[in-house]
Amino acid sequence: MTTTVERRTPVAPAASRTGWRIPAWVPPAALTGLVAVGLEFYGVPFPTTAIFLLYLLGGIVAPGTLIWRAVRGRSGWIVEDLGAGLALGYAGEVLAYIPARAIGLPLLVLVWPVAVIGAFLAVPPLRRFWRFSSDARDRTPLWWSLTLSATAAVVFYWSCVRFFRTHDLREPGMLSPDADSPFHLALIGDAKHHMPLLSPWLSDQPVLYHWFVYAEMAATSWVTGIEPHVLLVRLGPMPMLFGLVALLGVIGRRLTGVWWAGAAAAVITFFVLTPMPYHWPLEGWFSAFGTNAFEDGSSLRAQLWTSPTQTFGALLFAGLALALIEALAGHTRARWLLVTVLIAAVTGAKATFLPMLLAGLLLVVAVRLITRRRVHPGALYAAGVTLLGLLFAQFVLFGGASQGMAIDPLHFAQISGAPYTLKFAAPEYPHPLWRLLVVTLLTVLCWACIWPGLLGLGRLAPTIQHARRVRRDLGIAADPVIAMFGIGLSGVGALMVFGHEAGAEGWFMVSARPYLSLASVVGLVLLTPRGLPDRPMLRQVSLATGAGAAVLLVVHKIGSMHTPKLQNTGSLAVTTGALIWPYLLAYGLLGAAGYWIHRHRAPVWRTLVCAMLAGACMITALQHVYLMTRASYLGGWRGVVQIATFVTPGTQEAGRWLRDHSDPDDLVATNAHCVGDPYALTGCDNRHFWFSAYSERRFLVEGWGFTNRAHEEAARAGVNAIFAPYWDPQKLADNDAAFYHPTASTVGLLRDKYHVKWLMVDEGYLLLPSTWIQDYAQFRYRAGRIAVYEMRG
Repeated sequence: MTTTVERRTPVAPAASRTGWRIPAWVPPAALTGLVAVGLEFYGVPFPTTAIFLLYLLGGIVAPGTLIWRAVRGRSGWIVEDLGAGLALGYAGEVLAYIPARAIGLPLLVLVWPVAVIGAFLAVPPLRRFWRFSSDARDRTPLWWSLTLSATAAVVFYWSCVRFFRTHDLREPGMLSPDADSPFHLALIGDAKHHMPLLSPWLSDQPVLYHWFVYAEMAATSWVTGIEPHVLLVRLGPMPMLFGLVALLGVIGRRLTGVWWAGAAAAVITFFVLTPMPYHWPLEGWFSAFGTNAFEDGSSLRAQLWTSPTQTFGALLFAGLALALIEALAGHTRARWLLVTVLIAAVTGAKATFLPMLLAGLLLVVAVRLITRRRVHPGALYAAGVTLLGLLFAQFVLFGGASQGMAIDPLHFAQISGAPYTLKFAAPEYPHPLWRLLVVTLLTVLCWACIWPGLLGLGRLAPTIQHARRVRRDLGIAADPVIAMFGIGLSGVGALMVFGHEAGAEGWFMVSARPYLSLASVVGLVLLTPRGLPDRPMLRQVSLATGAGAAVLLVVHKIGSMHTPKLQNTGSLAVTTGALIWPYLLAYGLLGAAGYWIHRHRAPVWRTLVCAMLAGACMITALQHVYLMTRASYLGGWRGVVQIATFVTPGTQEAGRWLRDHSDPDDLVATNAHCVGDPYALTGCDNRHFWFSAYSERRFLVEGWGFTNRAHEEAARAGVNAIFAPYWDPQKLADNDAAFYHPTASTVGLLRDKYHVKWLMVDEGYLLLPSTWIQDYAQFRYRAGRIAVYEMRG
């Protein structure tokens, strides 16, 4: 029994008149070369990239692919096998590294790939899984490979101009990262040397967070010798992003049986964003370049890189979704073993996905009960495993902590691009509820513009009640589609219901976006008449897409360039009108064009209208890329210092010296605790992580941000968590006295009571040089403003 049935004969790859055709592997090979050149430009030498690639292929992809093929019982479509193998290989690597690191032998992580590859070489029945499939249906069309490779290339270019240029590998460009990257780097350093993890910037606090990606990068660093900083901001997330693109293309084809659906799923996920008709600039919770007018879970943000937990979790969850599709279609019990292993990996990688998966599976169970009066046993089993994973994550990994997430309906409407810029939904203005409802309605209309194909899912109804007859006719299995739709819908619901002071509820929408796109392309396939000639259809779709883009460009150009804030409009009514009228005009023009298409392009009018809406949304992605390209051209393509430099000069050099000359269990003390000015009117920004990040050592008190205790103190004090005061003033006073009033007593207290071995001094915070400390601790190293001392005795 197969998951899907092909609705059309696969399109043959392009061929020349002499019969020679370009192989489908050429576009990804060209992409690999492009990425290597780009990484060299941004500070990663070719040999380093080659070492990373060799470990990726041999230590992660190869064992994962072999196990995937063995469980399925055959070698299948190479793209599918490699994409699923990447996800499964990452899961195996992390689950092998955790016990290896716990017993103090981190390089035992290599037992996993060596054992798997050795078994598949030594055991004769397993050798067949090294071979490629000979099935003509699994031959990748060139245009499909080219589309997905181009999607990945744009994602890489966006990574360059949006992230690499401002996150250099050395000073001065590395002195102004985002606030999260030092946090991630510190946790990678702790995962290299300890298991279980603690918060190294405040070593008495546990890590109540999704931490499997840090174990993955720590394992890679041990095996390859590549610096964790290079892995974090250059190499590590790259295969995760590209693997996600490939898996979305694979899942789209497996759900529908048609090639173009897979390519469309990848394009929609990354490039079909909320239409942005405003001519005035947006500020937003995240940033001006990459923030859409309203929340849509866009991947075109720096968060592709500043949240490696999301990127890693998305790749693993996509592999889980692929395994789930086959398992739900009634394949062997071994497929459920893959589902179980990947659920375990997702639990520690990004537990945000688990409640969404549970909702999708329960929707499958409910639909089966309602329509056929029987339970889907596989979906029920997977729901049970998911519930166990969710409970484990919440009460073991996260210790029952909420980390600031709370029930706060429509909080997203206050912080997405347009309302945040206008302060339109700010609670200090009267009658905020109706303005939140206006923003929510506009957001839902934008979602309808992105995923209009969801309306076509109504045509799945016959497959639910008469699965065998209609499934054979349409080539679409209902249960996997229902699961994808349930996953996406639950993410939307979580965005609506929950709120977080840092906007973390937006990650539910980011997680849901690929699965809304997959469900939407299934609907598009159901709406598209069968048997249409490909080339005329492609031409009409291209014209419709261009028309939609033209409509948004026209509306964008005729708008005012002045931001309609209350200060210059004079009234909420005028501000509301400025927020709404560009969308009314845009949707009016799109509606008129859609009606014309309906009158003149039957029976494909539905498909063309969806293409026109996609064009109206894709122009937003083009605007973002254009703005970042212009900023790069004017401000520099690399080594760009952002608005504020807050990492202390000399941190990287001094931190690595301390790492190389100390024991991983040594405790360090520092006088630096705040980002920027510790006496700022807003208070001390407690996200000081970079000393522990570059030294890979644990600190008595560096910062105290991003801990559950900080969230609890913030709630108690009624302030944002990044300005929460430290809750142990005596420890902080004992720590700082050794730097500001060094005596045999104050320095000795750190040594004898707190067991501190090293002092890492930021001399920019001292009124006098730190040489006074030399009377009580031995000076060892200096770089920039940083001095390192070792405790005597």
